[in-house]
Amino acid sequence: MGDGVRIVNGKINFECKMESCKNCCCGVFKGITNRLSNVDHRPFDEIVLTEEDYENLYRCGRSDLIEEGYSEQMGKKYFRMALEDDGSCKALVDGKCSINQYKPTLCRAFPFYFDMFSGLCAVNCEGFSDEHMTDLKDSLPSFEAARKMYTFWIDFYSDI
Repeated sequence: MGDGVRIVNGKINFECKMESCKNCCCGVFKGITNRLSNVDHRPFDEIVLTEEDYENLYRCGRSDLIEEGYSEQMGKKYFRMALEDDGSCKALVDGKCSINQYKPTLCRAFPFYFDMFSGLCAVNCEGFSDEHMTDLKDSLPSFEAARKMYTFWIDFYSDI
């Protein structure tokens, strides 16, 4: 990731490689630090689906990629992407995402996420490079997806 995320004069040193990315699906995600754990004790490799994600996959004929999860602590179900035994997403075919135009919110947000301590953060990704700067507005769809996931989790735990 070079020297990390840089924003200068409305430009960011990030450009999603999309289909040309050698890792267009980042594969099994183990979390960003071993100091984090979630209260549901879910593995970090789960790709949790929003209601919109569920509906999109169902409408495009890929309900085979949807699994039901259950939070013992919250006493409620949620939906997630089906994973292979190694933890990789079942939509990953020959190293590429087979549902790119329907990919879940969590995947659209990557490599960005919101942290309650730091605000907008980024995970290491080959899209970061000090060789190019792109308009910050080009990353707005990823930021919006990250916001949607943050809101999803706030809503999920709102009835504690």
